[in-house]
Amino acid sequence: MYTSTPYVRVRYGETDQMGYVYYGVYAMYYEVARVESLRQLNLTYKAIEAMGIIMPVLENKSKYIRPAHYDENLKIIT
Repeated sequence: MYTSTPYVRVRYGETDQMGYVYYGVYAMYYEVARVESLRQLNLTYKAIEAMGIIMPVLENKSKYIRPAHYDENLKIIT
């Protein structure tokens, strides 16, 4: 199975007053990881869509085990 492991650094504006990454931001991180995994395969959304292929997100399920904090470098495995 193909896997990709990009990293995303948490920016200050993505955190709440407690210093934790706001839960709604994680979906954005997932999208960054998805785009990067395509890039590693020498593909882009633009090229895929030109082939008539669309990739809508049908479901997003997350289990939050511990919070991420400002300036942490998160590893996202896809």
